[in-house]
Amino acid sequence: MNYFKESILFISLFIIFSLRAQSQTIALDWSGSEELIVADQTYTLQIVKDFALDNGRPFFAFQQKHKQINEQIEILSIDYEKLPKEQALIYAQLGISFDTEPLIDAKVVSESGQAMLSIYMTPIRMHNGQLERISQFTYRTIPKTNLSSKDYVSSSVLGSTSGKWYRISVNKDGIYKIDKNFLNDCGYNTTNLNPAHIHIFGNGEGVIPESNSAAITDDLAQNAIFVAGEADGQFNDNDYLLFYGWGPHRWELSGGNQFNQVRHPYSDQSYYFIYIGSDIAPLRIATAPTIDTQEDTLVNAFDYRDVYENDLENLAQGGQRWYGEEFDVNLSQNFNFSIPNLTSDPVRIQVTYASDSRASGNQIILKKGTQVLGQMVMPHSGSYYQRGTLNCADSTPSNNLNLTLTINRLNPNVVTYLDRILIQAKRNLILSGSQLNFRVANWSQNAALAAYQLSNTNANTFVWDVTDRHQPLRMPLQSQGSQVLFKTAAGYKEFVVASGVSFFTPEKVGSVANQDLHQLPFADYLIVTHPDFTTQANRLADLHRNNGLSVHVVPVQAVYNEFSSGMQDPGAIRRFVKMFYDRALLTDPGVKPKYLLLFGDGTYDPKDRMPNNNNFIVTYQMSSSENKIDAMVVDDFFGMLDDAESMSAADMLDIGVGRLIVSSPLQAKQVVDKIEHYMKNGSNFYPVTSSCCMGTQTDKTFGDWRNQYMVMTDNREGGYFINTDAEPQYQISKLLNPEINFNKLYMDAFPKVVTAGGERFPAMVSAIDANIQRGVLVANYIGHGGEVGLAEERVVGIDQINAWSNIHALHLFVSATCEFTRFDDPERVSAGEWAFLNPTGGAIAMLTTTRSVYFDVNSNIGIKLAERVFNRYPDGSAYEFGEIARRTKNAASVSSSNKRSFTLIGDPALRLALPRYRIVTDSINGLDPNNQLDTLRALSKVRIKGHIEDYSGAVLSNWNGTLTPTIYDKKKIQTTLGQDEGSPVISYEQQTNRIYRGQSSINNGYFDFEFVVPKDIALQIDFGKISYYGHNGQIDAQGFDTLFYVGGIDPNGVTDDQGPMVQLYMNQEGFVDGSVTDENPVLLAKIADQNGINTVGNGIGHDIVAVLDGQTAQPFVLNDFYTSDLDSYQSGEVRYQFQNLSPGEHTLSLKVWDVNNNSSTAEINFVVQTKEAPVLEHVLNYPNPFTTRTEFMFEHNQSCSSLDVQIQIFTVSGRLVKTISQEVPTSGFRISGLFWDGRDDFGDELARGTYLYRLRVQTPEGAYAEQTEKLVLLK
Repeated sequence: MNYFKESILFISLFIIFSLRAQSQTIALDWSGSEELIVADQTYTLQIVKDFALDNGRPFFAFQQKHKQINEQIEILSIDYEKLPKEQALIYAQLGISFDTEPLIDAKVVSESGQAMLSIYMTPIRMHNGQLERISQFTYRTIPKTNLSSKDYVSSSVLGSTSGKWYRISVNKDGIYKIDKNFLNDCGYNTTNLNPAHIHIFGNGEGVIPESNSAAITDDLAQNAIFVAGEADGQFNDNDYLLFYGWGPHRWELSGGNQFNQVRHPYSDQSYYFIYIGSDIAPLRIATAPTIDTQEDTLVNAFDYRDVYENDLENLAQGGQRWYGEEFDVNLSQNFNFSIPNLTSDPVRIQVTYASDSRASGNQIILKKGTQVLGQMVMPHSGSYYQRGTLNCADSTPSNNLNLTLTINRLNPNVVTYLDRILIQAKRNLILSGSQLNFRVANWSQNAALAAYQLSNTNANTFVWDVTDRHQPLRMPLQSQGSQVLFKTAAGYKEFVVASGVSFFTPEKVGSVANQDLHQLPFADYLIVTHPDFTTQANRLADLHRNNGLSVHVVPVQAVYNEFSSGMQDPGAIRRFVKMFYDRALLTDPGVKPKYLLLFGDGTYDPKDRMPNNNNFIVTYQMSSSENKIDAMVVDDFFGMLDDAESMSAADMLDIGVGRLIVSSPLQAKQVVDKIEHYMKNGSNFYPVTSSCCMGTQTDKTFGDWRNQYMVMTDNREGGYFINTDAEPQYQISKLLNPEINFNKLYMDAFPKVVTAGGERFPAMVSAIDANIQRGVLVANYIGHGGEVGLAEERVVGIDQINAWSNIHALHLFVSATCEFTRFDDPERVSAGEWAFLNPTGGAIAMLTTTRSVYFDVNSNIGIKLAERVFNRYPDGSAYEFGEIARRTKNAASVSSSNKRSFTLIGDPALRLALPRYRIVTDSINGLDPNNQLDTLRALSKVRIKGHIEDYSGAVLSNWNGTLTPTIYDKKKIQTTLGQDEGSPVISYEQQTNRIYRGQSSINNGYFDFEFVVPKDIALQIDFGKISYYGHNGQIDAQGFDTLFYVGGIDPNGVTDDQGPMVQLYMNQEGFVDGSVTDENPVLLAKIADQNGINTVGNGIGHDIVAVLDGQTAQPFVLNDFYTSDLDSYQSGEVRYQFQNLSPGEHTLSLKVWDVNNNSSTAEINFVVQTKEAPVLEHVLNYPNPFTTRTEFMFEHNQSCSSLDVQIQIFTVSGRLVKTISQEVPTSGFRISGLFWDGRDDFGDELARGTYLYRLRVQTPEGAYAEQTEKLVLLK
């Protein structure tokens, strides 16, 4: 977590309503201030009041509901004032620069159909060498112009079925040649091929712009081509075609006639498609008309551009930018450019780099020989790397430009990386090589007609005007010896001249099957999958179809083919989703897509520069790669679909977006298994045996864990995580969702243990594990963390996560910490990823952080989540994970894009397992709690009645099932321990002491249960709480009641002086004392008492306590693991799973108290044997000798598994007479119930006598154990 605390956003504005209709003036109040700490020095910066800093720069944001979505914002006027001199000096010292105009993002966006007016700005500019800030601005809303074309084609050309498609690639701009041999290699039959049937499709537009309003080509554009020899209608051996191919990187012309290359961050290849078929009309390159008019200007030189750039290093392991050469050991490096036919004009040179900026005074120097072309002091700020640009010129150019780049560093720890060297020069129009691209950037205003004169040409030379990327024009040439001349309208155009001798050759990629995503009908759910996961993606789609959703499963390459001309580009996926969104807005907004799933892991290295990369579904990376906070991976990108949106902090999600971070078909299956298990409230993927080991006795996932919310906090930052995050979230939940039970695990409330490895909190680790195993609906951690776990004290680590086996009680995990789930790092599987990928436990979904996050962003997201996570639709059903994430992030502050670090890992269409119906109390001891409050007194017998109803209040009279009521004692005030200098003592309320937890039958929608209040309740009188959970095997319900008191003593209460009866087993009833277990056995305690068991936890020493091997200083308090039997408060059981016990003999004792504080103790012995290899003990058959039937039984160390058991019976001479084979699920460590009737494999009776039998037991992993014994058959 980042230590820079930004303030929480509160909007405080002075808005002046103008007399002009719909115009408003907003005055910015600059009286706020923010401290920025850089290199241990504190700077105080003025900010807009109630706002903060975004990357060291002040910002202002404004958002409010608006009436019309089809409007846009027009800024009418801006008033400026000079920035105070001392403020300008601070920015200069920090190396923070501002553009010549303020950054203003003003638009009308949509959130769940509600129009929202949104303005975000960085209100400082550099004007005439001085910094100015906005004092006020005036805006109005006007009708929206058509920002993006919604005229999507109705069907894709790739759906053309009369021919065959083949994909090819190019890596640079130029003319490409395809001949007969090339087509043959692509699998085409060129015999009798009509050249008129050959077509080239492709867009050549580079990376898709981030702005949804940018105009791009929909589907694939047909390209005009030249075909040599097509007049005879035959594609002969010497025939060929030429087309102009655009590489993946795009050049742009900016102010000052400066060229800039827009590098494609996701692909180094641009793709085109060959189609041979008769159903499409041919498109050929036309010749421009000849112009005989006298030209205004003669052009014999052009603007040359070149760039040197290597992608070798990503400084932040994230973000789009990769850097090249490192300047550390070698601080001076040479770079050479060969530029033929230069004019005498100066050569522009731009060097872009990134340098460690934690030290000041370091210089970058560019030389040509001994001549210094440019130098600058590198920027100095608090971020780890600072990006810089050195602009200079060579006024004495030569065709060979040999540059030396040197870093003059004062601090030996400063490392600098080169990004690129961009060259712009004037060259004479002389053809050198086989082809030459040329253009002119700067034109006289008086120039209307230009004549281009090219030298060093021949009779085969031709020129194409390629300004139109899809339809080049052949220019008519006038030959003048070795020169040619052509005329065209003056202005910026792109041309290519070719010698006609040789051309580039494209690379073959592969055949393309027919597809047509443009023809797909509307759907609720869009799943974009990698082909490795298609089977599981379709299976997941079927699960949701069975729940009433319409679903499309689409291969990711198919999306690229139709929406980015075959190039990997996250913008293609967004444009695919936006097609459905836009079409729905024009026809029926009710059919807009609701969810998008990216089925596959992603990486910050989409070009596979790193080994063992996990690039299955492309990620969107923010442009910055200079520090780990800003270098974010943002799946939100795919879900912001309005025309005005791009990637600003104010943009809103229009669809729930989730990702399944799987990297293999096995992981895909395991994740979908978990989803189905959660969705269906149980499945057959996780055997009942495993459930027995977990204590549920069923493969269903129902349970009162669905009422539980666990919040964990770090102990640092002066209590910030408790006071600013956890407690406000608790107060919101208590008000909005009182049926949810909060369990607060505040680190400083647990005793600290100092070890050789640092400070540890083992009691908190145990509490977290216990809660996870028992089950919580939501687990929320707030504090410091990272890729390997939570908190510096390691309260949650990877090994711990992988040991979680809560498959029947999976939770939504929320991590308000730093990069806990950095899923796009191919060099490491993060702790958060393991939590999601754990095949038998962990999380079902995660709203989790992929990068470092600011404190205030954490707080804001946490508050907005608390307000929404347990919300319901009108019919009482819970929100889906995608909807929870969407609404939370849309409601979160627009103060910073840092909120985009929160990502939904999981199925966005899967509902949170919030119970559907409501449970209501009718009476407590015969009194209606809505009219008269009863008091539950110690040792009094209590009777509670109630019913199940839907959210309209109708009783569900056909409901028959099981109720799990939990009655809590009053809230109590607890305090943290203040064990560190930065950890103050903090008081907080907790309501976790259980008076009673039982099970009661629900008959025809009604229930009725009794219990006795333990003597150990806190005697002061205050409100208690009933927490209800019920299910009928198909659907569930929840409820609460706080309209009753708890306290005092019943003078006529129950009395007895006998302790409870306690019987101990390991894993299952029938366990024999001293038998074997594995390292993770389950304690099973059967307990009975005529008045019930004490689980309150208030009385000192009156807990249910287990002690292992006499270690009384490390007891296991098991109050929360006791559950009464169905319809009885007088008996119940404790189930608790131990973890990682050491091999060998162990003794376990359990002490239990009844409600009158009478105690009983029981003890059991067992032997732990490691589970890796099966071990057999006490192999026998009974009776032995036998006459007509005997039963085989044995003990083993493979609980919670499935064993292949084989018993082979032999005569004493070794002849096999009978084989018994059976697959046996193991809930414990003892197997019986294998019978033999004394007959052979043919059903014939065997003779009396002695026989040998060999028992073989094999695990699913193939490990086995054998043992031979004898038996006697009597006849």
